[in-house]
Amino acid sequence: MTDSMPEDGEPITLRVKAKDWAENHPRTIRFAKAAVATVGMAVVVGVLVPRGTADDEAEFAGHAEGTPGPKDVESAADSTEETEQRKSPDRHTVVPHKRRLKDGREIDVSGYERGGSSEDEDEDPGEAAA
Repeated sequence: MTDSMPEDGEPITLRVKAKDWAENHPRTIRFAKAAVATVGMAVVVGVLVPRGTADDEAEFAGHAEGTPGPKDVESAADSTEETEQRKSPDRHTVVPHKRRLKDGREIDVSGYERGGSSEDEDEDPGEAAA
């Protein structure tokens, strides 16, 4: 007779075999659980840490060694501003909407035109800023 055929003649199901094996090998089951947990954590760390590191490098690029301090960065920005002028966004209409202020009040904001360069139009600078 084989292991799958008990004395009463009915075959043993896979579930019963697995249950018997697990009861006879608890130490093996514990090691397998630990191995799966360790591999899972390694995968999580391997995937998430490089993404976080890349974000940190981009965010804190000015804080690295050998780079200019915050005061030097501001002066560099000023010199760049003198040589290059920022391009305005395309002209578009802002739809009327509600805005919530820090103190919790809601105010209505009427629609207005925004963007485009003031050089192309005959508006005075005061009207373009409003």
